[in-house]
Amino acid sequence: MNQHKLTGLLAEKLHLDLPPVVLGFADECPDGAYTLAKPPPSFCVLWRWGEDRVFWAPASEHVGCAIGGMVAGFVSADDNPSELAAALAEMCEEGEYDPGEEIAATARFSHQSAGIVYGPLWEFTLDPLVMVMWATLPQIGVLQEVVGNIMWRENPRGAVFTRPACSVLAIADAHEAVAMSTGCAGMRAYTGIPAKYMLTAIHGSKLAEIEEGLGAKTDIEERLKFYEEQLTAGMSGGT
Repeated sequence: MNQHKLTGLLAEKLHLDLPPVVLGFADECPDGAYTLAKPPPSFCVLWRWGEDRVFWAPASEHVGCAIGGMVAGFVSADDNPSELAAALAEMCEEGEYDPGEEIAATARFSHQSAGIVYGPLWEFTLDPLVMVMWATLPQIGVLQEVVGNIMWRENPRGAVFTRPACSVLAIADAHEAVAMSTGCAGMRAYTGIPAKYMLTAIHGSKLAEIEEGLGAKTDIEERLKFYEEQLTAGMSGGT
């Protein structure tokens, strides 16, 4: 897989508005990577910062959001259950969920690393573990034609998945798959990503397949137009 080529294909053929970011676990800051000058407020903010440069963030810089720290694999669900429950409460209507069940059902990374390296796809020097991509529904429609099923939560046959959005990265990693989240309220607030973009997490093992598929596909413009028309028709009630 050629990371420069794939970056170009995603921009040229899918017309991505935001650059894809990749991440990988590491015990120390790689040569040439930056370290952070200020602590991030959340796990998801780190993905946005990774659009600009390659940097390393240790475990201590993944605890600004209790849920994000747990999903990233640096915080145990038993460390501060009340803080986790409070964070979940910000995403949910009161009384509609059981915090313990929500926390137990939340996917998380399993590792023994001291930190995570983030950066633009084209500039990343480690083997990408997961790629984060912000895409519209028409763009995701084309992506699905290339890779097949895109997982929604733990069910590849479909189930609406919103919260916490960050756990979609752990799902993609665990299943070596492409997974998608419509995005939770916390993710939208921290990242500033507009609602028209869905969070798509792609396991590193799928990147070569996407590069080959996008390169070989000659009707992407027509397919994007088709999905956009379908989306518009659905929003207008088909009139």
